[in-house]
Amino acid sequence: MTLGLRSGTIWIIGSQASKTYAILLPKDDIIVSFISNFRRLISLGHDCRPALFSQSFEARVEHAINHDWPALFGNAADGVGAPWEKQSRACRAALASFVTAADSARDTGRTDEAARAYHAAAALAPWRFDLRLQLGNMLKDSGLMPHAEETYRGLIAEAPTLAEAHLQLGHVLKLVGRRVDAMSSYREAIRQDIGCEAAHRELFLAGETDRHYASGQRRGTVQGFDDIAHVASKLQDIRSTLDDLSRKLPDIAAFLAWPIDDYAAFRHLHDIPPPPAIRPEKSVLLIIPQAGIADDVVVAQVASVAASRHVAGVFIIGAAQKHRACWDAVDGVIGFVRHVENEDDIPDALAAPYLVRLAPGRIPHAQLAAWSAVALGDMACDLIFYDEESLRRSRANAQTFEACRLTARPAVDPLWLEQCDSVGETLGMRADVWPAVRKSDASRRVRTALAQGMTVSHVPYPLVSVEENVIEAPLRGQPEIALPAPFSTQKLPARVTAILCTRDNGHSTKAMVDSLFTLAAFPQCLEVIVVDNGSVIPEHLAVLDALGRQERVTILRDERVFNWSALNNMAATRATTEHLLFCNDDMAMLSDGWDSVLDAILRDESTGAVGARLLYKDGTMQHAGVLLGWQGSVIHDGLYEPQGSAEQLNRWQVTRQCSAVTGAWLGVRASVFREAGGFNAARMPVAYSDIDFCLRLGTQGKAIVWTPMINVRHDESVSRGLDHLDPLRHTSRKAERAAFEQIWGAGALAYDPSVNPVWADATLPWRLIAPVHAEKALAWIAGPGRGFLSDFGRRTSGTDSERLRADGA
Repeated sequence: MTLGLRSGTIWIIGSQASKTYAILLPKDDIIVSFISNFRRLISLGHDCRPALFSQSFEARVEHAINHDWPALFGNAADGVGAPWEKQSRACRAALASFVTAADSARDTGRTDEAARAYHAAAALAPWRFDLRLQLGNMLKDSGLMPHAEETYRGLIAEAPTLAEAHLQLGHVLKLVGRRVDAMSSYREAIRQDIGCEAAHRELFLAGETDRHYASGQRRGTVQGFDDIAHVASKLQDIRSTLDDLSRKLPDIAAFLAWPIDDYAAFRHLHDIPPPPAIRPEKSVLLIIPQAGIADDVVVAQVASVAASRHVAGVFIIGAAQKHRACWDAVDGVIGFVRHVENEDDIPDALAAPYLVRLAPGRIPHAQLAAWSAVALGDMACDLIFYDEESLRRSRANAQTFEACRLTARPAVDPLWLEQCDSVGETLGMRADVWPAVRKSDASRRVRTALAQGMTVSHVPYPLVSVEENVIEAPLRGQPEIALPAPFSTQKLPARVTAILCTRDNGHSTKAMVDSLFTLAAFPQCLEVIVVDNGSVIPEHLAVLDALGRQERVTILRDERVFNWSALNNMAATRATTEHLLFCNDDMAMLSDGWDSVLDAILRDESTGAVGARLLYKDGTMQHAGVLLGWQGSVIHDGLYEPQGSAEQLNRWQVTRQCSAVTGAWLGVRASVFREAGGFNAARMPVAYSDIDFCLRLGTQGKAIVWTPMINVRHDESVSRGLDHLDPLRHTSRKAERAAFEQIWGAGALAYDPSVNPVWADATLPWRLIAPVHAEKALAWIAGPGRGFLSDFGRRTSGTDSERLRADGA
């Protein structure tokens, strides 16, 4: 019998065969032809049974992997076809023993043993694509990514229509940080099998909104979308008690969300709700600039204001005569209409308790006054700002404009405001705040209010709208990346100790240490402590020994069970510098003068910790701060976004506050680290320790600052491996999550001040939006919408505050 492989089809052809049987396997492109007279072939196998079974199992595995057929089967000729022709019973017995052992090792988590056994089975029966898939899976789960990739690519070369091979290749590429290639493999898996749900899921979670459409379309063939959305809503309410169902429908929340690119359709179905608690009517004054406004915009403004019961009056600035007539028509309906030539003509003393000053060209929503009255009255805010939507000319005859794009703002951050307008030009305020802020632009008004200890919050609805062609330039442009006003570099920065933990990763550790020194503006101010957590490979030990002989580099040995928190705490006690930098060994610095930037931010007394922009090898972002509350946990901000993206109000191009930063690169003043008690080594040895530390700093009024001015390449999980592949690590991670929630409560991961509640967490951030219910909006205004609880606002705006008070006087 001979074996041939051609075009993905395996044929086993017997020279004495009088008849051929074709067996159709699950994939109809794999056909195996067997010989009719099996009895004779099986009988030939009796001769080699003593040679085969007198060997140890490991010896048989070794012979099969090495294709040593004579050693395995006695006097069999070279080539896998010969044993199957001459000794098929022995071959089948050997194959069965390999597969049984491999399955057992796989099911008990011994992935390295399983990989060897599957390797032997696949070598003996290379036409068994299922065994080669399992071999790739076990290599992947053992952390042997290059070997796993080679296995899957070999399969694809022989069977290019095998969707599972493309899917698993995508998983490997994703794990090693080659996201673009991974996405391509997932798309190819879907091209070969449109029903490959795992590939659809990966693309959806990666933020590809066309997967959202595809998911809805596939399910939509079973039942109408409206019915599905209704069912999804019900299931979401009881999801906590339906864990089994949740596993079967992991993206159920996606049915309630819309791709941000489909904002027009979203707004067609979801209008802004009225607030549940309504303040007394006619309590809000509006200031509306009119210079250069188009006729149809004025008409829309008048109609919207007339529809509100809470407008006490309107000051119209610089209106043309024909537009004055439009406004005069509603005088008395909305309280009063007053025409003035400029803002200076508006008195300081106003006839209503609340005021909204609209940016030029803005059309107020009918609910603007109502929500403003609630936020400024019931929520006790001093100043508020709003989301905004862009308008385009409507194709429908019934309306002039339709919404087409959303500007969803984060909570207020004075650092962000120093570099980019993140609040917009439309502000609501208490009437008594107006005299202090009237002669400044909106961002300065907000900074002044913060400097004076006022409460500034964000209303998470697009209560103003504007035509696309009049959007301010700051929303379109990208700011120059520079340190904001509170921070300044020094001629000689404070000394810093970089702490790295490693194990059998000497070359990467040396590369990181070299990059730290090479790109430091003041390498003489840098010390490095490397904690070797039990390296045993001689090659890596030699590299570390040589590294320890370098000036200002210290190697510490600690062979206890890996405890990231304890190892870093121990190293910190040995440091004598003013600053500490905790970083991974699988990194490389990319920014010149990183030490000066770190020192400038850490010198500010309000700073607690500093994080950097971490990048994958392909240049996409891995970390731009940590977002809390994403799918009930945490996620890196900016994940997979282009490094130079100016989206989301330039959030990835400005130095700003965030809830936490990853411990993979975290800078802190040594005194602050000691006062906070270091990392929680007892209850959070690895996971959540960095989040816990940042939250503790936040309770002390310290800011967590992320900056794009320090860039670092991070080869994620190179040294320690992948937690989800190790059952013990996975269990430990769950225990650490439980400890985190016991300390902080489950609500600590419920929200993030930098994430507008309109964003849906069914996939990566910044892809999907969902309606914001009124109760959720109220909770946001009263809590996270007020921003981070640090001292930056009171100090960074001091100059502005003094200037504005003088102007007001």
